[in-house]
Amino acid sequence: MNNDFEGREGDGGSSRNGDALALGIISFNMTITPGLTVDIIIEYQQKIVLIKRKNDPFRNRYALPGGFVEIGETTEDAAQREAKEETGLDIDINELVGIYSDPARDPRRHTVSACYLASGSGTLSAGTDAADAGLFDLDQIPKLAFDHNRMISDAFGKFSVKKIGIVRSPAKEFIDRWDDVVSEIVLDREYTDALDGLDDFSHAVIVFFLHRVRGEVRMKTHPRGRADMPCIGIFALCTPRRPNPIGVTVVEIIRRDENLLVVKGLDAIDGTPVLDVKPYIPLQKAKVAEWVDRLFKGQ
Repeated sequence: MNNDFEGREGDGGSSRNGDALALGIISFNMTITPGLTVDIIIEYQQKIVLIKRKNDPFRNRYALPGGFVEIGETTEDAAQREAKEETGLDIDINELVGIYSDPARDPRRHTVSACYLASGSGTLSAGTDAADAGLFDLDQIPKLAFDHNRMISDAFGKFSVKKIGIVRSPAKEFIDRWDDVVSEIVLDREYTDALDGLDDFSHAVIVFFLHRVRGEVRMKTHPRGRADMPCIGIFALCTPRRPNPIGVTVVEIIRRDENLLVVKGLDAIDGTPVLDVKPYIPLQKAKVAEWVDRLFKGQ
């Protein structure tokens, strides 16, 4: 067997376990398998980190930081190590973008890559396996080595959010009236200081993920299923069945205690993930549809 398995310099450096990686395509019972690699899309200073490859293939072409997974490593550990070695940055992994396994993705041999989206911190500097490291706006990414343009497209063709807290409510299931329901919004401790100043407002806007909503999303329906109401588009309604099941509700602030916010009128069941908290600033002369007035009047 021709042994040229030396690591993807610039797309991962030369491995410290060179001998092990030289046999990396051979497993027990001499079964031939692809090499396992990682690639990392690092967001840093609101830009994307790219390294310029020092070696062939794709010499002097920009690429994502990454490289081979070493024996005894998880893919997450390998991503953190390669990011540090090639860019000088520490990373927090946000999500797995995908697994890339096209046999032609590396011109030298068949490799399978786990691509991660991560946030970088520290000082950016090109490592020994890179000719340069630079920052690029998302709309100015050049033609990259391997299938790295596809990875970036996949990562940002979609978007992700993370929960910042959770709802603790006496309502374990959905109910008809939420006006008098008192709930607790328990934010993760890291967001405690972010609540400072919210006490100056009487109301807040809570953004949350409707994690228990199921059923068909119809483009038009009747408010609360009432046939005596007009059949209108869901973007003119507050129905929970939406293309993206996100709830937005104005609530009364009862009190705030460190990372705990006690509110009234939140239409979210116990365990609902919280995505954001904003102050409520009422608009003047706001207009609502006629059927909204009817609902508020109990008609």
